[in-house]
Amino acid sequence: MPLTTCPDCGRELSTAAPACPHCGRPNVPAGAATGPRVLAPTGPPPAAEETLWRGSPSWLLLLGKILWLAIVAIVLPLLLHYASGSFLPDPQIVKWLWFAVAAVILWRIFTVLMAFARIRATVYTVTSQRVIIETGLAEKRVEDIDLRYIDETHFHQRLLDRMLGIGDVTIVSSDKVAPQYVLRGIPNPRTLRELILSKAYEVSQRQLFTRST
Repeated sequence: MPLTTCPDCGRELSTAAPACPHCGRPNVPAGAATGPRVLAPTGPPPAAEETLWRGSPSWLLLLGKILWLAIVAIVLPLLLHYASGSFLPDPQIVKWLWFAVAAVILWRIFTVLMAFARIRATVYTVTSQRVIIETGLAEKRVEDIDLRYIDETHFHQRLLDRMLGIGDVTIVSSDKVAPQYVLRGIPNPRTLRELILSKAYEVSQRQLFTRST
C-alpha cells in the first residue's frame, strides 16, 4: 500500500489511513476538497407564517341592542309625558320619574357602547398556520388554534343573519386548550369557513412551521 508523508510531523503513513497515527492529523487524500463540508438539505425549509385574513365581529351584532335603545328612548318619555298630564298631577313625582327615565336611557346607551367596545377589541386572524383569537378590553387575551389539529368547521346563520350577511363559524379541533371555538358575527362566513378548511387540509401532513410569535 502506498505511503505518504504527514505535513505536520514528517513521518510516513499509509494513504488509506484516516489520520496520522503519530500526531493525529486528518489524512486528506490528494485531489480531495479541503474546504468545509456542506450537507445538502434533507427536506424543504419550514414555511414562513403569513396572514391570510384578519377581521372583527360585525357591528350588526348590536342591532338588537340598538333597537331596544331606540324603543326605550322614544316610548318611555312619551308614556311619562302622557301620564304627567293625566294621572300624575304632583310635579315632584313627575320630576323623579323623569330622572328614572333618563337613568334607564343612559344605562341602555352605556350597554351599547360597552358591547361595541368588546366587538372592536375582538380580533380574529387566520394565518397559513393557525387561527388566532384576541379578546379583552382592559386585559388582553390571545388564543390560537393550530390548523394541523382542526378536524372540521361549519357556519351557522339565522334568518336575520342571512339578511345582514353575517354568521358564526365554528372550529372543532383536537386542541386540548380550545377544542371548539365560535367566531361570531363574521361577514361572509361561508368564505371564511372554506379558507380555514382548505388551509387546514394543506398543512395536514404535520409539516414544520416558522412562526413570528
